[in-house]
Amino acid sequence: MATETKPATEREDETSRSTFLDHPRKEWLLGRGLYTVVVLLLVFLWIPLLAMVFLSFAVNSSTFFPFQGFTLAHYTATFADFGLMVALWNSVQVATASASIATLLGVLASFALVRYDFPLKEVYRTFGILPMVIPGVVMGIALLIYFQTIIGIPTGYLTLVLTHSAYGFPFVLLMVTARLYTFDPSLEEAARDLGADPLTTFRDVTLPIVAPAIGAGFLFAWIRSFEDFIRAHFVSGTFEVLTVSMFSMIKYGTAPKMNAISSFIVFVIAVVLAVAMNLGNVTGYVAGTQGEE
Repeated sequence: MATETKPATEREDETSRSTFLDHPRKEWLLGRGLYTVVVLLLVFLWIPLLAMVFLSFAVNSSTFFPFQGFTLAHYTATFADFGLMVALWNSVQVATASASIATLLGVLASFALVRYDFPLKEVYRTFGILPMVIPGVVMGIALLIYFQTIIGIPTGYLTLVLTHSAYGFPFVLLMVTARLYTFDPSLEEAARDLGADPLTTFRDVTLPIVAPAIGAGFLFAWIRSFEDFIRAHFVSGTFEVLTVSMFSMIKYGTAPKMNAISSFIVFVIAVVLAVAMNLGNVTGYVAGTQGEE
């Protein structure tokens, strides 16, 4: 049987197609495509923030047009608003207290999960992470019922701190357990062999290694508390925090102060992150890869 010979033009077309879609070109197209998606995503995320910052300095704080110039009057009015500044200070206090509680409990729970075996260990781990994934509305309503109906605590500062402590606990737990799982126990054994007691071993060997993860967990818990509105809306009562005050601004149309205080918070967070990134490899410390190639 005679074999069918393809025309030369078809063979050239197949050769050109295979050359066009060879492995290096596919890798190049994939890399460029992912790069384009990342750039578009960053642009999509940053455009609202840039627009908010621009409007915080604009005379007309509601729309871009007609543009009437720049001013600092919105910031002056914002920082002169005593009620808003009180709410900001209250948010800082609640975030610091709740993050401290979440960090203390999260570190203890992390050591228990990593270093010891006990009944229902995985159930305990699952329930420890649940506050992070439960919808805010569900958690807020459940805790409101718990505080008011079951234990009879009036909503306010205490209930808000307890709520945000439970909300920030999973972030500390995940950070510290991830670091402890990569921790080399032979370092502690060497310290004990050299005569160090358990407390000294923990202070001089264990704590310095896991401290960056603890710090990262505290930072995440602090930010989660500071920016939370849904849970705070249910359990804060008459205790004013910044997110609840900002929601009131949205309802009553006070856009100038809203833009100014939001831009100020973005600026502060950007400075904190810049300082943290310049101090060292934060992600490497948390993941336990600091110093690895």
